[in-house]
Amino acid sequence: MNIERFLKRIGIASLPDSRHGRLQEIHRAMTQSVPFENLAILEGHEIDIAPHVLFSKIVEQGRGGYCFELNALLAEVYESLGYRVERLLGRVWSSGTPSPPLTHMALRVMVDNQYYLCDAGFGGGTLRDPLPWNLHEVVNQAPDRYRLEEADNQEVMLSRLTGSTWKHLYSVLPCSVRPQDFIPANHYTSTHPDSFFTQAPVAALITAEGRITLRGRLFRRVGAAGEYERELATFDEFISVLCRDFGLASLHVPLLKRRLSGLFGEA
Repeated sequence: MNIERFLKRIGIASLPDSRHGRLQEIHRAMTQSVPFENLAILEGHEIDIAPHVLFSKIVEQGRGGYCFELNALLAEVYESLGYRVERLLGRVWSSGTPSPPLTHMALRVMVDNQYYLCDAGFGGGTLRDPLPWNLHEVVNQAPDRYRLEEADNQEVMLSRLTGSTWKHLYSVLPCSVRPQDFIPANHYTSTHPDSFFTQAPVAALITAEGRITLRGRLFRRVGAAGEYERELATFDEFISVLCRDFGLASLHVPLLKRRLSGLFGEA
């Protein structure tokens, strides 16, 4: 792992001295510079979660990815810096499915005898900072509030306050798993026709004051000035948003245009 090149990719010139400070700085910088996105799937590429492939894609090519990519790379970074990292497998509940499959990866990291939930790859609900692993404690990550609580099957649920209601995001299994255990989940998520990620383009990125998200043709920005959304009219506008707002490089524009021609009504 070339830590210097990774830190340059996420805009960090130097790391804090404290272990907790380093954990937080890397997490925050990654979620504000490396977008959650599924565009490689729509380009027709196989999603390979081997560490050297992820480093090439995210660091060298300036792309993003989804949970199995972003959190796998984040785990490698933390481990190379001496942190104890547990890889967790979970279920996404925000889709409303009665019993969702295991299609999410998150991390639990120990720092100074305290566990933290770390997750750089949950789209519009991504944590800004590592979340202390303390059940039933409400944690403010302005403008969001999160909590962890027990769920069925001995799983632990992450929820976010939406208005006056706690909305379930995902639950994780009570035990850590090995890197190879993510291979079948990653295959399903990146290839199955029922998977959310094979159907339409999605992208998300945390900003200093809020978030930006893209789902299909709908681009949305949430910040201190309020909420703003617009429907992208053309494929060229779509590519411009991905490059300008999400900072994506190395997109295979002809492949994307061919795959998404129906979305924009263009030949």
